[in-house]
Amino acid sequence: MSGLIIIVKIVYVLIHVLIAAYDFSFYRIPNLLLAALLVLYGLFAPFSLSSDALLNSLIVFGVVLSIGFALFVLKIIGGGDAKYIAVASLWVGFPGVIQLLFFITTAGALLALVYLFLKYYMAKSSDWGWKQIQNAERRLPILQYVWLGSGVGPEDGVRENIDARMIPYGVAIAIGAIIVMFLHSTT
Repeated sequence: MSGLIIIVKIVYVLIHVLIAAYDFSFYRIPNLLLAALLVLYGLFAPFSLSSDALLNSLIVFGVVLSIGFALFVLKIIGGGDAKYIAVASLWVGFPGVIQLLFFITTAGALLALVYLFLKYYMAKSSDWGWKQIQNAERRLPILQYVWLGSGVGPEDGVRENIDARMIPYGVAIAIGAIIVMFLHSTT
């Protein structure tokens, strides 16, 4: 079972890294990658968690998704961020969600400081990442399907919805989720 847990952790981290890279470059969070996290949880959790821990995680997921939806309706956070935090909270349940929110907030604050002081370089890095994804999609068109449901669709040659004041909070969520995964005993 420990070999399986290691594989799950590696896949979990890779999915979060992909989400962070895409959000950094496109300011969108792909629904397909969130679904991959849900499927991974669905394959892993029933065999490794007690029924009480599983129920705990599902309740936390529902509460966080509801709060995230309310914050999205109030235009406080993006819809992708709301879904992403909910999926990440599913993996940790309660009280792990408190740690998760702490690390997401801390990573978000540090990211905001980086953007404040290095805005020009962050914009250039984001542009570079966007171009790399565009080049990869040209070489392997099937990669475009990864981003389905994450907004308007793959942009070709034009970057939309990018504002110099925006911070890709999916990066902070990914960092928080990965840190908590290493601290939390159930993942």
